[in-house]
Amino acid sequence: MTRYGTLLGLHGKPKDRVIIVRRGSKTTRVKFPHKDRPGFNLEEVKVDASTVLDDGGELWEKYQRMPNTATWRSFGGEPQGHLHVQRVYKNVIKASIYEGNGQWSRIDDFHPEQVLFDAGEAWPKSKTDQLLNDTDVVPASEETTTPTPKTTDLGQRVGYVRVSSADQNLARQREAIGAVDREFVDELSARARAQRPGLEECIAYLRNHDELVVASIDRLARSLVDLRTIIDQITAKGASVRFIKEGLVFSATDQDPRATLMLGILGSFAEFERSIIRERQAEGIALAKKAGKYSGRKKALSPAQVKQARDRIDAGESKTAVAQDLGVGRATLYRYLMSDNKR
Repeated sequence: MTRYGTLLGLHGKPKDRVIIVRRGSKTTRVKFPHKDRPGFNLEEVKVDASTVLDDGGELWEKYQRMPNTATWRSFGGEPQGHLHVQRVYKNVIKASIYEGNGQWSRIDDFHPEQVLFDAGEAWPKSKTDQLLNDTDVVPASEETTTPTPKTTDLGQRVGYVRVSSADQNLARQREAIGAVDREFVDELSARARAQRPGLEECIAYLRNHDELVVASIDRLARSLVDLRTIIDQITAKGASVRFIKEGLVFSATDQDPRATLMLGILGSFAEFERSIIRERQAEGIALAKKAGKYSGRKKALSPAQVKQARDRIDAGESKTAVAQDLGVGRATLYRYLMSDNKR
């Protein structure tokens, strides 16, 4: 009896239907289908056993009916939404989230662990449509009610505020958040988590039953993937997250599927807004360059400093000591010395 299976590609994406000849603990012998005609090759090929799903080829058939569909899930494995996958890379998957009523979000980046290639079975589009319909029939008085904090008297109310430029202030965010037991602040724009010490300290501080209160989604995260990761980290500690502007609360013990859906949609909009701002900044810089009013970023070392550094190194001083005296890293000093050599 012929034994069929599904061959999985990168991150578990269905790649082909194969005949399983012999399955081992490390490798599996399979036969691939002909590319130009029906039927399978007689040649047996060894593949990694973990890439072959012994399911009778069922997943491949489902994927053929619903190509490039998948389920968006949390790092804990809980289904969050329905995806249409555009590109699969080693470290990221680009996909759109189904927002309901035939509408899709813009293409966003997802961590591979958050994408399950199951032809969208764990979260079909109909589930999103049903959630939106349920939301539509909620009375107006309930829609405008601010969610009750999920924390108890045992936990603390913790605030996180962030400004992304020197001319912004924290007063408006603090007014929205209200009184807190502890506040954490980041006062510089940062694209990476490593550049937000206040946020890292905040997450480390949170304990079971604490509530983190943030003025809006874009103050907490720089991307949808970042946002989901941060929320998963916080709820895994038994704490909850509350966004004042969006009126959303996320807790490990009481997950509202409508809030989860809105998280994806609002996170996408926040990132889209930032991309528009970056595009306008780029256009402004281009116009300034054209008018001769933009000189770019200030150089780390002047020609005189480069000459001084070279003279000191030629005299026997170490490059590390010279770099420290000039207030730059060794890599920066090397780059300027190499550039000077080419002239």
